[in-house]
Amino acid sequence: MDRLSYIRDLAFRYFNGKIPREAEEDLFGFIHESPNHLSLFRGWEREWLHSGQADISVEREWQKLQARLLAKEAIAPMIPKRRFTFRRIGAWVASAVILVCLSITASWYYFHQANSCFYFVSEAPLGGKSKVLLADGSLVWLNSGSTLKYSTDFNEEERIVTLNGEGYFEVSKRNGMPFTVRTQGYDVVVKGTKFNVSAYEGDPFISTTLIEGRVTVNYKDESIDMNPGEEMKLIKNTGELQHTSVNASQSNAWMDNQLVNDNITFQELMTKLSRHFNVKIEIEDERLKHQTFSISLRNDETLEQIFEALQKIIPFSVTWDNHVYHIKSINH
Repeated sequence: MDRLSYIRDLAFRYFNGKIPREAEEDLFGFIHESPNHLSLFRGWEREWLHSGQADISVEREWQKLQARLLAKEAIAPMIPKRRFTFRRIGAWVASAVILVCLSITASWYYFHQANSCFYFVSEAPLGGKSKVLLADGSLVWLNSGSTLKYSTDFNEEERIVTLNGEGYFEVSKRNGMPFTVRTQGYDVVVKGTKFNVSAYEGDPFISTTLIEGRVTVNYKDESIDMNPGEEMKLIKNTGELQHTSVNASQSNAWMDNQLVNDNITFQELMTKLSRHFNVKIEIEDERLKHQTFSISLRNDETLEQIFEALQKIIPFSVTWDNHVYHIKSINH
């Protein structure tokens, strides 16, 4: 079997969710060798979708897999020790909806229709992460509890995605065509660069950290250029934009299951841990929420180990009741 036939076979195994993990590296290495290879991959994807290989049984297997993963997380919740991979589970083709599932720590894709337009939605559920390969060759890593939405004609006339949650982007240059990340607060416009955007709906801020290249943040009537090593933070309740210099490498540490921050509040940390471990954490002391400190989690620590380490520098108690961790300050 020649190399092209081998890669095509891997692609179809990937679409069916049957590709070995070690073979994914061969497939994605081939895709990134040239734009022509990416076009071949997309052509095979269309061929597979129209071949009738996808059926409803795949969806049933996907639901079973989700149930097993949730059961496993309930017994031993922890940050995954292996870097996440990108694997297609399958697709359910119906008259108006095409459902394509991806097993990336229980993340998945689906199509939906809005305003007569079809959109992809990629989702990384709580406790999981996902990697998305866009039609232009750009890569997006989604953090826990995040979704990325983009039109089915992405890369034809424009490159626009909508992010709810946190994502790290490596954007491919495409003949001067801008790449836009829309959030509920502002738009980030780039031509080819690496950056991290955190835009969870429930968080009090939206932040963009530039790692490499150059981006422009469009907020209301303002267009603000960013340089590497800078962060743009929008405080939602005041509408204030904060443009500061930061340690940019900390912004995407979550991709390696790490959490590194030189200045984080207790509330922000608990929110991140809640997403990492897919648990509910409630802080029952307002003063405790606003305490700031530095933290570096690099060794796949369990939630209990993190609590124990924090209690050495911040006096608080933790109780587990009705599937919720309750945190109280003991300085009363």
